[in-house]
Formats: sequence, C-alpha cells, structure tokens
Amino acid sequence: MKLDQLEARKIIKMVLGDKRETRDEDELAQLLKKRLTKKEREVLNAKASGVDKEETMSTLKIDEARYEVILAGAIKKLKNESVHGDFFNKVSRINQDV
Repeated sequence: MKLDQLEARKIIKMVLGDKRETRDEDELAQLLKKRLTKKEREVLNAKASGVDKEETMSTLKIDEARYEVILAGAIKKLKNESVHGDFFNKVSRINQDV
C-alpha cells in the first residue's frame, strides 16, 4: 500500500478518538509508516475504511487469530504514551487558564 492510499486520519480517529486536532494527512501517514509494520498498516487501514475482514485476511494471507494479534498490537502501539502525542497538533496553554 502506498502512503497516499493510507487513510491515516480515519485510523487515528478510530483508535485514539477525535478529542484533539490531528496533524495533516501526509504527516500522519509518515508517522504511521515510521511506527507500524506494513501488515499493521494494512489491517488498520482496512478496518478504518470498512473493508471486509475476510478480504483483508486473504489479501495478507493470514488466519483470523493472526489478524486479531496484528490488530491488537497495532492499536497498543498507537495508544502508547510516548507515541500518542505525535499524532496531534501541539496546543499552547498560555491563554487556557481563563
């Protein structure tokens, strides 16, 4: 899968929610490429895009147990505190005390 086919914003919102403003699509795609394996990106992209699970498993040539392990591992990586903040724009706290 090429980075322009990766629906990075949908993946981040699916996994982490949409409470904060995310970076732009290209930056998110680069971060996902850096942080996740190819199969993890494929599984998350398919899930965020609504592609059938069976179709994804046949494309990647994996069984259901492996699919679930890959999905869980990818979600765990994205929710890691040291990685989590990279996907969102930095917020200035100067005028938020009001």
